[in-house]
Amino acid sequence: FLGCLIFATLLAPVLAFAIQLVRAPDEGPEVGASVKSRIIAPLIAGALANPRPTLLEFSLEEINTHLAQVLPAAARKKDGLLFRKASVRLESERCHFTTLHHWRRLELHSRVTYSVLLQGGRLQVKPVASSLGRIQFGMFWTRKIHDGMVVGLLPLLRKEQVLANRLETLRLENGRALLKVRASVSAG
Repeated sequence: FLGCLIFATLLAPVLAFAIQLVRAPDEGPEVGASVKSRIIAPLIAGALANPRPTLLEFSLEEINTHLAQVLPAAARKKDGLLFRKASVRLESERCHFTTLHHWRRLELHSRVTYSVLLQGGRLQVKPVASSLGRIQFGMFWTRKIHDGMVVGLLPLLRKEQVLANRLETLRLENGRALLKVRASVSAG
């Protein structure tokens, strides 16, 4: 009996940790779209080609629909992790980037929170917090989760990276992003 009691005492925290690891994280309140949902890929391409500065406003729904289109499910498999989808939630100067991966029949929900600022014409995006399931991690593991689950998706976001490098102003609010993109420089 004592052996079972000791085993149960040791097993219970491990089992509780495993359950919290595979549970989906709590999401913040849903923010309704501030503008009619549009496909934003042509808007990004137009802003990159425009010889004048361009103002863009994207709702959270538009951004998440765009991510679903440019980050196809199962596009990347790394270390047994199979990418399924990604989404964002925006706050003032913060972006919560959530990904869903499959690993050995388990769904793993990772979230990395980024500080997002435009300083001196350069976009500064830094991971500041992370969670896997409902387990919160410190900065060491935040960098590991960022490197392991997010960085591999960046090659699929080429136009978005060019757009980010051409930002003149950026304002993140609950549920939308407001951007001013510098004019394109023509070779002629």
